[in-house]
Amino acid sequence: MAASELPSGVVASIVVPFAANDEIDIDLLRKEALLLDRAPVHALSVGGMLSGTEGASAQELALICETVRRSSRKPLFATAFPDTRPEAIEMVRAVTGAGASAVLVAQPHYLCQPDEEGLVAQFSDLRQATKVPLLLADCFPTAVVGLKATTRLLREKLIDGVLQAADAHVLVDLLYSLKGVPIYSGIEDLHYIGLLLGAHGLISDLGAGFPADLADLYAAFQQGEHERARFHHDRLVRFWRILNNPAEREARLRVAITAQGRAVGGPRSPYNVLGPHADREVREVLGREGIALV
Repeated sequence: MAASELPSGVVASIVVPFAANDEIDIDLLRKEALLLDRAPVHALSVGGMLSGTEGASAQELALICETVRRSSRKPLFATAFPDTRPEAIEMVRAVTGAGASAVLVAQPHYLCQPDEEGLVAQFSDLRQATKVPLLLADCFPTAVVGLKATTRLLREKLIDGVLQAADAHVLVDLLYSLKGVPIYSGIEDLHYIGLLLGAHGLISDLGAGFPADLADLYAAFQQGEHERARFHHDRLVRFWRILNNPAEREARLRVAITAQGRAVGGPRSPYNVLGPHADREVREVLGREGIALV
């Protein structure tokens, strides 16, 4: 895929199913990929913030990408969250070799964030490590890359686009300042606003649980049917409010998916602990919204 062909629309993150021993369940992963391939989303993504890939090795990311690639015809994004340059290069090469159509790389954030020069040096090396489009994944609210460094990465042609999921104000600044650059919104309760302001597309963990709602939000926006788009926006906000518990986001998303009859298991430890009322709270909201539960 050329940088000019980066897909617009909804990119749904895949929640990786795990078995009881915390190993990836390949059969269930294949089923999730097939389901989302049939859904009206426009592309798939491995490595979303709530996908269960935190701490995954390059080999695990490659296995996930390869499984999804064999199960879907849609463009495939892969996101890496490295802590150092060697790890970043290893991850980028691994997912590219496994069939990723585009690679997103987050800024290293372990203990502290690199300065702008360090970030530029790393992306310069990453640009040499892959031939597919390379994007910045600005995902951490406590370590935001921001407009200045992002603009420099684009100006020096070290990245081809941006996922902004950390700060709504930076998303606004990017969309205002960088016309024609593929900017993806990853702020789950502001996807409609991102589209109104010119986002190229949405990369969404909500897209794993509610792909039809995200896709219809995008379609309604494209067709100028803003009342219909607002309906889906409001509904997705209600979903996000019940999922967006700081310590339980991933586990609650898995409850929402499982409640719809899709077996994805729980998160890997230590993210697999839920409060005593979480399952009921999630199911009640889904039920009120007319989601068919099992």
